Amino acid sequence: MNIVDIIKEALRIGRTHKSLWLFGFLVGLSTPGVGGGGGGGGGPPAEAVAAEPGRMVLVVLVGCLLVLGFVILKLVSTGALIEGVKRARENRSLTVREGFREGWAHWGVLFRVAVVYFVINAVSVALLVGLTLLAGRAFGPAGFALVGIPAVIAGVPWLVTTYVWQAFAERIAVLENRRAIDAIRKARLFLHGRLQHGLKIAVAGFLGVVLISAVGAAVVLPVGGVLAVSSPLWGIGPSIAVGVVTLLPVVFVIFAFIGIMTSSVWTIGYLTQVER
Repeated sequence: MNIVDIIKEALRIGRTHKSLWLFGFLVGLSTPGVGGGGGGGGGPPAEAVAAEPGRMVLVVLVGCLLVLGFVILKLVSTGALIEGVKRARENRSLTVREGFREGWAHWGVLFRVAVVYFVINAVSVALLVGLTLLAGRAFGPAGFALVGIPAVIAGVPWLVTTYVWQAFAERIAVLENRRAIDAIRKARLFLHGRLQHGLKIAVAGFLGVVLISAVGAAVVLPVGGVLAVSSPLWGIGPSIAVGVVTLLPVVFVIFAFIGIMTSSVWTIGYLTQVER
């Protein structure tokens, strides 16, 4: 399959299997550059923090629990989408209940896979940055450039490779019901000679997200503009209420398709190779 075929297949699955929309929405929210949140405002004054340390501990604890809950939901949704795309390619469906059951059964192994690759990437970046800083301290700007430029040249392809490697390891872990280390080892063997195929899938996922985002913007922006212009006629409150009722379902579908796109292209790419 070429890039266009992969995108078309992912869009077809998203369009014909609405039971995957909830899982796609949860994955879409965590897509880098799409659902990532922005920075918040300033924290409370230092006196308030000092006066109420117990309250701050509670706030931090609740925040950590919310983040953990979202991470688990994201991993559950990833597992559900992988299984759902497999069934869709077999002309079978996956209900929401079955999706949660399948995702819950595999979120643990997906978490362990993610931890392994996080450690690999963190160690790789720390090593390259550390060597660059040491060279800069020892030899000045010349040493910094001498080591830093090759570090970037070597580091970027390596990080891209680990990204592709992880995506295939996740599919192997779910579709073949393997343990994390076993899935990672098989993904390494699977990736041998298929790095170009992995890069093609990554490009397909990126272009698919761009396409969905452009279509979504073409729908949301005109409606939002009309509501903004007409708000003096009926007031800000009613305009916001109409905007929420009108645009929230559209935004949900946009994020759902983004999540399905970013996940399903890798499952499609893996299955097309396995089925050959």
